[in-house]
Amino acid sequence: RFLRVRLLRPSPARVARAIAQGMPPPTARRAFVETLRQVAETHGFSFVALSRDWIIQITDPKTGRRCSVFGYTFDVNPSAAIEVCKEKAATSLVLSEHGVPNIPHHVFLSPSNEFTADYCPKAGNWSEVQKLVGEMGLPVVLKPLKGTGGLDVMRARCWREVEAAVQHIFGRDYGLAISPYKPIMDEYRCFCLDGKVELVYKKVRSTIVGDGTRCVGALFAERFASADAKERPGLAKAAAGMDVDELARVPAAGEVVAVQWKHNLGQGAAASLDVTAEMRERLADLAPKAAAAIGVRFCSVDIVDVQGEGVMVMEVNGGVMMDSLMAQLGDEGAELARRLYEAAILKALRLQE
Repeated sequence: RFLRVRLLRPSPARVARAIAQGMPPPTARRAFVETLRQVAETHGFSFVALSRDWIIQITDPKTGRRCSVFGYTFDVNPSAAIEVCKEKAATSLVLSEHGVPNIPHHVFLSPSNEFTADYCPKAGNWSEVQKLVGEMGLPVVLKPLKGTGGLDVMRARCWREVEAAVQHIFGRDYGLAISPYKPIMDEYRCFCLDGKVELVYKKVRSTIVGDGTRCVGALFAERFASADAKERPGLAKAAAGMDVDELARVPAAGEVVAVQWKHNLGQGAAASLDVTAEMRERLADLAPKAAAAIGVRFCSVDIVDVQGEGVMVMEVNGGVMMDSLMAQLGDEGAELARRLYEAAILKALRLQE
């Protein structure tokens, strides 16, 4: 399978499918690969990249020890812990079991998938979906059990949207997770290595400010026209997720309106290293607890600050991706990524305690 991918020249259709499955296009991954290559060269390690750079192996010639990276997952982590991280509902269950505050995710398996059908109740899922959503209250968030980058994560504000989201996700995935829609003020990504937060940044959504007369669509058009070339792709992605009702709403004068409801960098949000000392302290306490509960050594923990509830874990990522951070912060982001990946590689090769 990997040999075949390596020999074929990627077509636009294959690149599109890769993005839909959560894989970055080759140009986005290049910075990650080059960063690992630089780390290897700095320490005199051998570096091998296979399957269009999706598999990377770094070896210390002095000891023969090897660090393998598949995608963005480093072998410093236990394989079972990584599987827990991949599934949103599994992560939520494990965190709840260990008393780690998190946004609850409830699992529903597809009755049309041959591998999961036998695990579905004979009465089907719909009555249980209705019961759960009725208890949570609308809106709710539906997402694939496995996924990344905010792809196919949907906010449902009415029963029609709930049903449409269920059908859409079941048509593409073997299961889905439903969670309550929380009034999130800020979202943070914490990079953890062996129980310590090594790096944290805030995900900042694009915003517009109401004037009491113009609708969101008109305000956004003005915002887009004045944006620089670097900012426009993110704004375009944000606008694509807005519906007619949102665009037609007239916000009050001075009202700050977030253009997108998701905080994903790949969906238009921006990375900011401006995090208060008080918040850093709270994150430094919660993120390692989440990593320890699952059993991962190297991961990123997404933590949200929910209005009226405080900080809680959104998800734990076993694959540590920093492509968007490097792209947005330039040389500073590249240096931060290099230090973090270097530390993980040295840990994997047992050259650093």
